[in-house]
Amino acid sequence: MADDEHHAAEDRPAAFSGHRSELLFKAYRSIERHEGIVATAQGPMKVERDVYRIGVAAVIVAYDPARDLVVLQRQFRFPVHLAGLDALIVELPGGIVEPGEAPEAAARREAIEELGVAPTDIIPAFTFLPSPGSLFEEVHLFVARIDACTLPAHAGKRAEAEFTEPFAVSPDAVLAAIDADRLSHGFTIIGMLWFARHRARLRQRWGFDP
Repeated sequence: MADDEHHAAEDRPAAFSGHRSELLFKAYRSIERHEGIVATAQGPMKVERDVYRIGVAAVIVAYDPARDLVVLQRQFRFPVHLAGLDALIVELPGGIVEPGEAPEAAARREAIEELGVAPTDIIPAFTFLPSPGSLFEEVHLFVARIDACTLPAHAGKRAEAEFTEPFAVSPDAVLAAIDADRLSHGFTIIGMLWFARHRARLRQRWGFDP
């Protein structure tokens, strides 16, 4: 194998065996203990980790190409409050994929619930694991075309203690906020950096800036 192929920036399968798991705690989410043997260049290595199982999530970059605006929302997050930071944080809409639900269907549902607007087109972007050292969470990122003129002042599912404040803003303003360290939500930062790379292609797809 050529040296550049050996060091290619890509994930690869692991030689893993002897997997055992144990449920430690279950409430809204579960905590599990997993262990097994991973083959390494220096021989077998036992790995034991406690994993917080969240599941599969869908997150959406909501974009209005006619006005060149992205639509975000603010809502209260307890862990941010516990960290002593501003806890009404700016987020992309998103949430957990329900059992039997496709990620794209979940993306559409979450956009309606958290922004109060139904997308007219949804495109898959990519899938990522936000914190694979301790979380089992698989996030599907989508970009959705919406009409920013129809945003309500508030949205969210009150039955789930969810109260959101949707708003439209220039993508450049969001990217400037990321550069200035004024946003804390990882999904928002990841999604907007992806959007910055693909903004021109998306505008062409939807008939703008040919």
